Amino acid sequence: MAERVTTKEALKKLDAQLECSLCLDTFKQPKLLPCFHVFCKSPCLEKLVTKDGCSLTCPTCRHIVPLSERGVAGLQSDFHIDHLFEIQDAFNKAEDDNDTNCGSCEDGKATGYCNDCGDFLCDECQTAHKRLKYTRNHKLISLDELKAQVTSLVPPKKAVPHCSKHSENALKIYCDTCSTLICMDCTIRLHKDHNYDLVADVLTKHKEELLSSLNPVKEKLDSVQRALKDFDTRAKAIHNQRAAIEANIHKEIDEQHRLLDQRRAVLVGKLEMLTQQKLKDLAAQRDQVEITQVKLTSCLEYAEGGLKTGTNGEVLEMKTSVLKRVKQISTEFDRNTIQPETKADIEMITKGKEPLQQACRDFLEIDHSGSFSLENNHITGDGLKGATTGETKTVSFQAKTRNVKRKLDLKAELVRLESKDILKCEVIDQQHGQHKINYRPMKRGKHELHITVNEDAVRGSPFPIAVAPSPQSFVKPSRVVRGVNSPRGTVYNSKGQLVVVESGGATVSVLTPEGEKIRTFGQLNNAFGVTVDKDDQIYVVEYANHRVNKFSFDGEFVAAVGSSGSGNLQFSNPFGICYNRKDNNLYVPDQCNHRIQVLSTELKFVRCFGTPGNGNGHLKQPLYATFDSANNLYVTEFANNRVQVFTAEGQFLRTFSQKANGQKLSSPYAIAIDSSDTVYVSENGPNHVSVFTSQGAYITTFGGLGTKEGQFNGIYGFAIDCNDSIAVSDMNNGRLQIF
Repeated sequence: MAERVTTKEALKKLDAQLECSLCLDTFKQPKLLPCFHVFCKSPCLEKLVTKDGCSLTCPTCRHIVPLSERGVAGLQSDFHIDHLFEIQDAFNKAEDDNDTNCGSCEDGKATGYCNDCGDFLCDECQTAHKRLKYTRNHKLISLDELKAQVTSLVPPKKAVPHCSKHSENALKIYCDTCSTLICMDCTIRLHKDHNYDLVADVLTKHKEELLSSLNPVKEKLDSVQRALKDFDTRAKAIHNQRAAIEANIHKEIDEQHRLLDQRRAVLVGKLEMLTQQKLKDLAAQRDQVEITQVKLTSCLEYAEGGLKTGTNGEVLEMKTSVLKRVKQISTEFDRNTIQPETKADIEMITKGKEPLQQACRDFLEIDHSGSFSLENNHITGDGLKGATTGETKTVSFQAKTRNVKRKLDLKAELVRLESKDILKCEVIDQQHGQHKINYRPMKRGKHELHITVNEDAVRGSPFPIAVAPSPQSFVKPSRVVRGVNSPRGTVYNSKGQLVVVESGGATVSVLTPEGEKIRTFGQLNNAFGVTVDKDDQIYVVEYANHRVNKFSFDGEFVAAVGSSGSGNLQFSNPFGICYNRKDNNLYVPDQCNHRIQVLSTELKFVRCFGTPGNGNGHLKQPLYATFDSANNLYVTEFANNRVQVFTAEGQFLRTFSQKANGQKLSSPYAIAIDSSDTVYVSENGPNHVSVFTSQGAYITTFGGLGTKEGQFNGIYGFAIDCNDSIAVSDMNNGRLQIF
């Protein structure tokens, strides 16, 4: 059983949560950023605002936060922090029992607390509280019990807030359409046709929905936390490995030092012996020169002294002996004998210096022989960018270690994600750590290229590889479904059946995968787009009636929404519709309103985005839309002759229209994306289908105006099944062509 938290510990925890991580002081006007980090309004956040005042960057996660005209003041407050301040305030009041006045009569001293009202009450007011009809069921607690609540950080309950438009009314109703609290009067005019209910009745559902929506975050957090533990474990292993290898380095180098020290001692000893011998010989030579110096000095001093101090007779008498001595010294003197014969010619002879230095460099090396990473190796080639079926692609692997002496056991496999088919890749060893990896996929779809060296994956592996269909696969359809009356929009349901808008947009038919009609339903007015949700419910867009219709799987009419106009749930000549499995919403290109409207599967308005124009993020006559595997929305624009890509929330990502030889898309209509994220766009003018990668790189074009197989006359819809077969709605030829 967990130990109970003391009040002191709880208050310490509370104080920590009320501290701004920037100024390290208690929050002052705390503001909540969209990334859910909280900081003081001033000066903390205000110091982070860019010079243009348009944004700031969260100091915790570096998320860029756009600001409104109100700047930091326009950011929302954090009710959680407000509640923590309320807990602190309530506890401080409860601690000071003698000075807390009754919140009802304001005369008596508080002896208790109402958990529902959030008020301190005296004994008399507590008694009255129990008698009144509207408060008799409220929970009254003692001040000691209130103190105990702080240990679990439970905020005191607030009274129900009142409506800003109808101040006498409490906000007890939740409008699901607007996602806001309203009062009863608001339902009469402002929210007349909206979906709303009592807060008490929908709270549980929305809490469960909110908790459920957090599951993916919890799963990702668990994965991140496990990964962080793995990082810590790996870091510890690296530190331990470093310590062990460093010890071995010192051991090996010390051994070489010992051998070098021995050699140094021998060489220094020999040097000393040679030096002493030379100095001894030089000293003997010096002795002879010093004797000569004495002879010369004594002769010179005697003669010069006699000349200075001797009488005339004494000078004449010494002349004979001086001249005789000078002659004798001159005869004996040999200039060559006074030069040192011993030379400073001891040399250090370096034999094999460079090989020894190279041996020292090669003697020890630090490398990581098991795991190869992209930092130490170079992986390049067109094969990393994707492939088409039947095409051989190459990836180059170059080991960047200093000296690759060991054999690298490199293996590569191409795995198709949907079927888990494994294709062994050809690996060619080109010596010196360089390899070529060749693969030739035969099936379209998403693949992964797994590369391992010595059984360890290189960093970056597995590499995602999108395999698109080859241009040859579109020369002729694999089969043709005939007898379809002017087919337009089409989609596959979960059972592999084709749902097709036909008869000039007046009915919807459901076909078997072979093309046999199962049923036909609907009374529509010039319909085009069709889609199905995860439950195979059918949604059809009516161009002429400006609305979206919903049918059951069996074709029973369920509901419809829309009328001509530019407001929410109003449309102007809509063409297409697509379903997003990630958020369970419908996305409708609202053609002449130049926007995308997002609806729930209950046909309630969720949001819209897009404004008229031809710039990035602007729309001009959007017709059809679809999603890729990354949950990005691709929209065809008839008037701008292009495809634009957005996030599901409407943020612009990229645009493309360029084909080969300077050609561009012409009057794009329908659009579809297969499992490899290959994009198919119909061009209504030339009756072509152009194929692109998800990044907008052109692959091929097929089709053309005509009645032969592989030719088209009016392409108003695509459908792609689980095997990536694509059904093209050939309207004026009254058929579906399957490629």
